[in-house]
Amino acid sequence: MEKTEGGASVALDRMIQPMLLLLILKKPAHGYELIQNFNAIHEDELVEPGTIYRNLRRMEKDGFVTSKWEAAESGPARRKYDITREGIIALREAAGKLERQKKQIEDFLAEYRNLAVEKGGDRP
Repeated sequence: MEKTEGGASVALDRMIQPMLLLLILKKPAHGYELIQNFNAIHEDELVEPGTIYRNLRRMEKDGFVTSKWEAAESGPARRKYDITREGIIALREAAGKLERQKKQIEDFLAEYRNLAVEKGGDRP
């Protein structure tokens, strides 16, 4: 499976920003919490913290999220991320694109299964 610079597969890499936007929409959170929640969903393919933080910074630069420093009960202050109106629009667009891709994947798998049956189940 092809990997990206941050260690994630190319397929997962395409899901990082939409998944982060969805997690932040559900509950504004600090970077560490987002990493934990993201990796809990993708247990079979963990994403490095640097990859998550790079995507958070990119999304903030693009106007999809905002962050503010909050004092922690113990330890240093942490950034808390919240989604913007532009982020909600981007998430909606990503969900639409994923719906279209889902249909394409389902069509591909149906064709693949049909071909496998026609070929006696031993191919492809």
